[in-house]
Amino acid sequence: MKDPTAARHSPPPGSEEELRGLLASLPEKAAVRGMLFNAVLEVMRQSDGETAVQQCLAVTGEKTFLDYFSYPPGKYLELLYAAARLHSGGREGFERALRYLGQQSATNFLVSAAGRTLLVLVQGDPYRLLNRLPWAILVGVSGVEVSVRPTGPWSGILTVKRDFSPRPYVEGGFLATFEAARVKGAKVRSWQAGPHVNEYELSWE
Repeated sequence: MKDPTAARHSPPPGSEEELRGLLASLPEKAAVRGMLFNAVLEVMRQSDGETAVQQCLAVTGEKTFLDYFSYPPGKYLELLYAAARLHSGGREGFERALRYLGQQSATNFLVSAAGRTLLVLVQGDPYRLLNRLPWAILVGVSGVEVSVRPTGPWSGILTVKRDFSPRPYVEGGFLATFEAARVKGAKVRSWQAGPHVNEYELSWE
């Protein structure tokens, strides 16, 4: 059962306290492919300029990321927080900035070889796409466990165990993926189902 006081004690979105809490609870053996880092950096380059890209890189301590090389998830979280903070200009728009970064990063991923393969495999079928999302996630992220269950003719729930990615960011990515697959009326909402377990409800028309 969820702790009813948990939300009361949650640190503000985008705060250093929130980031440090996430960094302290990362799952063992988790890793993130460089392609996801590069997708975020390209969004920042297009929307905020090269100076913002260099500021984000400085936070990670890296000068560049190789697409198919694996990096610690802590660096990924630090990059996401730095990018969202820069793009939002403050805490009020932090979650909105994360959602935007997720949408645009997914768009960048979908033009890669893996992304194009995903779109070809699903052929615009929302259920097929829903069932392929775990594969798409695991292409870029390891150390998480993903499962899918249909909840009706036009909806399903994706459960991610040991999830460390900010939910607004993931929501944005799912929306962009459904839109790229030309699924009409796609919607997503999410919640924390347990310690390090997030669920994403996806629906369509």
